[in-house]
Amino acid sequence: MKSKHVGRDRDSQKSGAFAAMLETNLQQQAALNPGDYQNVRISNANDRDFIFVATAEHGQGVIRREELLDSDGQIAVGVGEKLDVFYLETQGGEKVFTTRPSGRVANEIISTAFNDQIPMRGKIARQIKGGFEIALGDVIAFCPASQMEDEEFGRGSQGMEYLIIEQSGKRVIASRRAFKDRKRAQQKDVLMDSLQEGDIITGTVISLQNFGAFVDMGGVEGLIPVSELDFTRVNHPSQVVSTGETLRVKVLAIDWKEDRITLSRRALLQNPWQGELPFREGEIVEGTVESLKDFGAFVRLTDNFTGLIPMSESGVPRGQRIDSLFDRGQTVRVMVARIDRERERISLSATKVAEADSRAEYEEYM
Repeated sequence: MKSKHVGRDRDSQKSGAFAAMLETNLQQQAALNPGDYQNVRISNANDRDFIFVATAEHGQGVIRREELLDSDGQIAVGVGEKLDVFYLETQGGEKVFTTRPSGRVANEIISTAFNDQIPMRGKIARQIKGGFEIALGDVIAFCPASQMEDEEFGRGSQGMEYLIIEQSGKRVIASRRAFKDRKRAQQKDVLMDSLQEGDIITGTVISLQNFGAFVDMGGVEGLIPVSELDFTRVNHPSQVVSTGETLRVKVLAIDWKEDRITLSRRALLQNPWQGELPFREGEIVEGTVESLKDFGAFVRLTDNFTGLIPMSESGVPRGQRIDSLFDRGQTVRVMVARIDRERERISLSATKVAEADSRAEYEEYM
């Protein structure tokens, strides 16, 4: 008769084998090779020499503190922030990660960054023919001038993000433009899910053109047409906004197919036409000639209202140009001939001023 312990022994052997197999599997799963990429979370930044991080699958690790200092010597990250890093080695049972290609695993890190399109932070080492040498840790990469935006040359020595777009042996090509294009695409995806017409957002003016001002909304650009900059007449955006200025704007229209977002600064301003106007029809006022057109002269009045003297009310002889009688910047007396609140337009007359002056002289004489 078989012993009851035989079955128990076999079960015990099976359990032991399963446990050993599970442990081996976990060890294999947890194995990290030098150069492997990890997205980690900062868990402690108080140590003098190291920043402690937590990984999703491989436990705790450290990054040398010096790697995460900004130009002022301050820690550039905070507890809870996530960071792209690469496994370097294990020292004294502690996993060491790095943010840049360094040491004997530099090439492995560059390969990982290239294959997985992971951004790398680098500094412009020097400008050379056709582009720039970029220091990516211990690796020197080349960034063609066409892959670097002009306004960023000055910031390059402080460190910026790049994507590796080509790697062949020791030849490494980096691109700032590719990184920004990908970032814009990612930000566009976020905005497509959240941005709606009527939203009020904050952006930065990045470019001024004759037809309007371009605003950066966090990687995605929108346009404020000149007509939406202000309630007053605007000849050029520089009259009311400047490059680098932060603005609150309203989203008027969104066309993701054409990548067009129309914004308005005007919509958030108090409409001067809704209150009492500082002049009445028939009143004679002073103004400054703002611009001259074939059809008349625009005159800026008090409180930034602008009116038009049409050719028929200018006093310019038939067949002559408006600039034969008016100059930009000239101070003129005009009569408010008509106020159209609905269309927010003011018609002015120079001839009626002359008539009124003649009538006043006659009345004074009589």
